[in-house]
Formats: sequence, C-alpha cells, structure tokens
Amino acid sequence: MAYFRENDPEETRLQPPVRNSKEAQYDTQEYVESDYDDGFDDPEEPEDVPELTEEEKNAIRKKRFRVMSGAGNLTAVITGSVVILILLALLMSMVSFVLNDADRNFTLFQMRF
Repeated sequence: MAYFRENDPEETRLQPPVRNSKEAQYDTQEYVESDYDDGFDDPEEPEDVPELTEEEKNAIRKKRFRVMSGAGNLTAVITGSVVILILLALLMSMVSFVLNDADRNFTLFQMRF
C-alpha cells in the first residue's frame, strides 16, 4: 500500500524527565491567546456587520442582474440549439420521406400493365 502507512512502526517521542516539585520552576505569566481561530463563534461576542451604503447595494444589485441576465442568455442559447437540432431532424426525415415517395412513384410509372 503506497499511500497508507498504518503498518509502519510508530516511534514514541522521549519526554523530558519530570523534576521534583522543589526544583520545578513554573512560569507565572498570564496565558496569551494565540491568533488561531477554531471556527466557532462566541454567542457573547457582538458581530460588527457594517451597514452597506446605497451605492454598494446598487452595485450588488447590478452584479446580480448581470449574472441572472447571463444565465438567461446561456439558457436561451442552449434551448435554441436544441430546437434547431430537432427541426433539422424533422427536415431530414421529411426529405427522406419525399425521396422515398418519389422513388416509388417513378417505379410505378416504369411498370407495364
């Protein structure tokens, strides 16, 4: 198994020996919070969401309208292509029918009674 290394032996890390309580010197510094964000929101923390100005709201509306207009245009192009393909299939079927009918008529004209 090239990607899984579950069978490899695990090497344990050596921990430094524990000192006696007399020898231990603990830091009395305060806990400093890191910049790491765990992804959870504090319910007590107020969310500062800035209000959008009218210009920003109008810009967002214009962008949404352009996206929706582009999606509508894409849908129209796809629908038009499908309709054209269906009409071409019907036209080819009609041409095939006319050629087959003409061939039958000409063979009937050539027969002697």
